[in-house]
Amino acid sequence: MVSNVEYITYFILSLFNRDSSLNSAQLIHIFHGRRTPSMLFKVEKEKLYSAFGLFKTLKKSTLDQQLKKLVEMKWIESSENKGYKLSKKGSEVLKEYFLNRDYPDKIVSLENATIRKSFFYQFQLVSQIFSEATYKNKQYSPTIKDPVQQVAVKEWLTSLDKPLLNLAKDWSSELEIILEKLTEEEAMMLVWKLTGHELVGNTNRQLAEILSLDTVELYILLDQIVEQLIYLIDKSECTLLKSFLHQINENHYYGLSKSTYVTAVYIKNRIKLVDIALKRNLKLSTIHEHILEITLVKQTFNFKPFIPDEIYQQLHQAFKKDPYFNFQKAKQENKNLQFLWYRLVEIERIRNESINN
Repeated sequence: MVSNVEYITYFILSLFNRDSSLNSAQLIHIFHGRRTPSMLFKVEKEKLYSAFGLFKTLKKSTLDQQLKKLVEMKWIESSENKGYKLSKKGSEVLKEYFLNRDYPDKIVSLENATIRKSFFYQFQLVSQIFSEATYKNKQYSPTIKDPVQQVAVKEWLTSLDKPLLNLAKDWSSELEIILEKLTEEEAMMLVWKLTGHELVGNTNRQLAEILSLDTVELYILLDQIVEQLIYLIDKSECTLLKSFLHQINENHYYGLSKSTYVTAVYIKNRIKLVDIALKRNLKLSTIHEHILEITLVKQTFNFKPFIPDEIYQQLHQAFKKDPYFNFQKAKQENKNLQFLWYRLVEIERIRNESINN
């Protein structure tokens, strides 16, 4: 193993596998969080959830330099369709590197990809507000300066219509319940980020130094912990924290793009897809793309009503006979087959395989 290689190099390496290729353009779109159905499907198929939207400002030229380094070290190799695959050497290097490190695999869906950043900003701000309220201190500087996040927190607190001191006690009690479900190190990392009365939270660089971590490693691990925090709150009976999460979800269209969310509301109200397209003055193909986004982001979404039963069974049988059954073959067998139907069954098969493995 090369000792002077940074954590980000190993993380990028871990996004490749031995079976399917991944090219630079796809990877930069994944890091930037591009939400086209094809890109979301690539993330689902390769289980690249942790990388999605992780480095929104990363330049492609910088990524290409990283990939060039990986090729030079023979950790990845070019594939026939102009992408890269993990080499045997790269696989061995990864296994060795992550023997004594936590691999970031706690993000297992795309559902919270668009809310994690705002959630954590507002989580830090609310925690500071409640801490200062406990000590009746009104003269302090908010740790989060972003006016958008500040307005969102103010609107949420106003909607609660309850004394700040009472809310602070509830917040503290509920947060203690949630933190106990994390590991000691995870809970500590969260708490050390928080600013409160006469207490200034650590920057990522400071926290990385305290924990002897690479700064990128800390950034990625924090993202993982925030995902767990969201999950634990959602599954809990902590009413104040759930109200906080609900408000953030509402402001971010529950993890969907705005246009897809509007379509999702129509679907919830049992409006037919053709009618949704007419009402919204959109092509039916665009509504189909919305269905794919909802399916890929919301793993509990029931997509079966959008596939004829006969087609659903036929596609599953075809995949059973040929795991590499592609849309071109499917179209040859049924010229009226819609891509939406094919892709939905493909997504289901991918998820079922993951569960079985």
